Amino acid sequence: MPSSFNRQYLPEVDQLRAFAALLVFFYHGLNEPHVYGIEYDPSHHPFNPLLAFIEEGHSGVGLFIVLSGFILSLGAVGNRINYKSFLIARILRIYPMLLVYLVVAMHVSSGNILNVLTSLLPLNSSGGLGSSFAAMFWAVAIELQCYLIFPFLIAFSNERGSRFLVQLIALGLVLRLLAVLAEGANPREISYWTVIGRIDQFCIGMIAARLFVSWNLAALRPVWLLPSTLAVAFILWTFHRLGGWTAVSLWKIAWPTAEGLMWAFFIVTYIAAGRVVPSMLGRIGAKLGEISYSIYLVHFSVIAAIAKNSLSIRASGNDYYDALVTTLVLALPVTIAIAALTYHTVELPFLQMRPKYIVRHSALPVRPTIETPSAES
Repeated sequence: MPSSFNRQYLPEVDQLRAFAALLVFFYHGLNEPHVYGIEYDPSHHPFNPLLAFIEEGHSGVGLFIVLSGFILSLGAVGNRINYKSFLIARILRIYPMLLVYLVVAMHVSSGNILNVLTSLLPLNSSGGLGSSFAAMFWAVAIELQCYLIFPFLIAFSNERGSRFLVQLIALGLVLRLLAVLAEGANPREISYWTVIGRIDQFCIGMIAARLFVSWNLAALRPVWLLPSTLAVAFILWTFHRLGGWTAVSLWKIAWPTAEGLMWAFFIVTYIAAGRVVPSMLGRIGAKLGEISYSIYLVHFSVIAAIAKNSLSIRASGNDYYDALVTTLVLALPVTIAIAALTYHTVELPFLQMRPKYIVRHSALPVRPTIETPSAES
């Protein structure tokens, strides 16, 4: 596990990273229109809470982004960020794997040099490459956009408190509403695919970190994990029954905020309850969390390969359950194996090169810190 000068390691953070990556993984295993030769019916909204939860597994992206703001802020609350060192650390964390997948996507797609260049920049698209290797670039781009402004956000919030971050969340909501009313923007698209929608979640993660430190939420009783878990299940089930991701409604402009609050509650209570997680389960989750960035980038290609080569497992005759079985039994082990290889070959050497970027502020108390070798560390 790579060491860091910026935060101490907390396994619960990696376990949350693993959970988020698996949510997105099973979502794509169930919902992509071409998966395993099964035709996806966008009007299908099962009452079954488990299927509904998986069908809205795209929410794992929201969990990633809230967690990004949370863990970056834990080490920075009350301290200063060296902007140059911070960007170097982010580049060393994100770009090695991104470049590997970009090179492959470039050679197997019909994209031109402009598509490749836009994929290299922190723009909110896959660069038009049309490759399964570039399918998740859009979310990485949003993370990078958040990283570019994070040192300013932490400086302003250290000076003005969480009120500044609340104002930024309000601004995001207003801009999304104005885009819909003035320009006819799709409320779902602008909320889901852009930093204008996702900035809410990054800021909510930062606020949660400030509260975690100032209110000593690490001392919360583990029992708090139960209501936070039930809240996640109920909110995602309700979202699904209202039409889920496919619905295009004005209320979607507020969904990133609600989703961010939901995941922030879960993150705080899970970390506080980490001490009661069975040790074996915790170690497995932490190991998967280490390679979660690789899982995130590679899983779409694995699922596409299974679908294209008709390797799906037809066990029950029910398309949805067969898709889940195929994803669990076939796609998951292959994805983990490839992700472990890319993590140790591509990610880890660069992770060990990351510089120190947190500068202790002499006028402010030193805050408890957390480190994780994930995309946000």
